[in-house]
Amino acid sequence: MCWFCSLQQPQGAKSVAHINLKSLQAMKKSIVLIAVTFVLLTFVSCSIGYKNDGKEVTWHTWNEGSGHNSQKVDADPETFEILNDDYGRDKTYAFYRGDIIRGADCQSFRVLEKGFAVDKFNVYDEGVLMKGADPTSFKIHSYELTEDKKDFYNNGKALNVRDKSSFEILKDKSGENTSWGKDKNNGYYLNGTVIPNIDYATFHPIDAERPIQSGCYAADKYRVFFMGKEIPEADPATFKEVDFYIGQDKHRAYQREMPTQIKDYTKLSQIGRLMYSDGINIYDLDFHILQDADVATFEHISDNWYKDESHVWWSNKLVNGADPKTFRPVPVSSYYSGNKGTMGGDFNYGKDDKHVFWNDSIIPGADAASFEKVDFPDGDSWTVFDRNRVYKGKDSPKLREYLKKKYGKLYE
Repeated sequence: MCWFCSLQQPQGAKSVAHINLKSLQAMKKSIVLIAVTFVLLTFVSCSIGYKNDGKEVTWHTWNEGSGHNSQKVDADPETFEILNDDYGRDKTYAFYRGDIIRGADCQSFRVLEKGFAVDKFNVYDEGVLMKGADPTSFKIHSYELTEDKKDFYNNGKALNVRDKSSFEILKDKSGENTSWGKDKNNGYYLNGTVIPNIDYATFHPIDAERPIQSGCYAADKYRVFFMGKEIPEADPATFKEVDFYIGQDKHRAYQREMPTQIKDYTKLSQIGRLMYSDGINIYDLDFHILQDADVATFEHISDNWYKDESHVWWSNKLVNGADPKTFRPVPVSSYYSGNKGTMGGDFNYGKDDKHVFWNDSIIPGADAASFEKVDFPDGDSWTVFDRNRVYKGKDSPKLREYLKKKYGKLYE
């Protein structure tokens, strides 16, 4: 089964019904482009499936990155039956994408829709046994949600629903299914977490606009939950999700289910990917104060690197011994296109005019003036080196040629 064939509108996505008439013309053009794109994806990233030449069975894939790949299937060619691109069977075994499905009864094995299959004993989700699922009463609602006479399942995992007759998947304000459910007894986060003693009438998902927000918060009139975990002291009446995994009520901000010292997340300004400022302190992603940081001069260098007028940080770790006036990330280059091209600075290697650093630590003996990171065409992926030694990767002819050209007689 091709991956795009199973695509659904993401949970929380805006409905097509919200598109106004002015955008319909543009939408028609987009539909043509999308259709062409999907056709192309069929050929560049989908499984080709099984082939049986009467002598051996093989399973084939093709994608743009690695090209055509095939594997021999341990199947009997005379009795092998192709059930679809992913599933097959012979007189002894059932198979998923060329691999034997251990414990499957091949005689009764049959394929359902959306990647599911059953035999007279078990249910399988993309070839993986769904423990405890009953094949005779199994029903498929979507790629994620299924049920049998005993329980509901999400992505193959039992939800441990107490009362099936009153169970429902809760929807967001746009009418899309969320990651939450309830019955007359309990609330459910659809990873299998049961939330007992909810207030049934008021239990609801907290609205989120994906992908900016996660949809992992819910509340009733008494409590707030993150992925089924109760958030201590959170106020249900004012709680909302303000960023991905970040909640806010009238008291404070919360990261996942944990209260933080931040009073109002919306007043923070983000600095790079990893830091925040409220004008008084600098905070890391866990809202811990970055000690010694000078708010007035604090800035993002690039990627994981930060500095103020006196210090350098890798992520939230102080880089001891680094000079902020001369510090920069180690340059990164690649021969991917045939010629050496600069790709900017490294996430993890940095240097000043005296030292080279890996994350927050000095690399003893490294030469700051010549230290760099290059993807040579005959190297072992990325080669990290200076004019004296190789620190990561391998010594290759292209590396020696590069060093000889750059540093002359040193590499005769």
